Amino acid sequence: MLFTLIVAGVAGAATPYVQDQVTEALYRVLGEERMPDAGGRRVAAFATMLLAAAILLVLVSDDVSPVLLVIGGTIGAFQKEIRAAISDRMG
Repeated sequence: MLFTLIVAGVAGAATPYVQDQVTEALYRVLGEERMPDAGGRRVAAFATMLLAAAILLVLVSDDVSPVLLVIGGTIGAFQKEIRAAISDRMG
């Protein structure tokens, strides 16, 4: 369970680093006229990373929770914003 959260968090945090590669792949498949906007490309990169994390987890573990995968991935993807919000509340 903890391993799922860690892998998903790393996958979510890695989303910005793979966004350019995912955008290039989308461009090759969809062409310029069908390309999603910046938000859509970020979602596609996030989905790609969660899929990679899910495949890794299925290969190495029997206990994979899709809910924990999504929660961990979301925390990883938005960790900068979450840390900023917490530090603002703490003063």
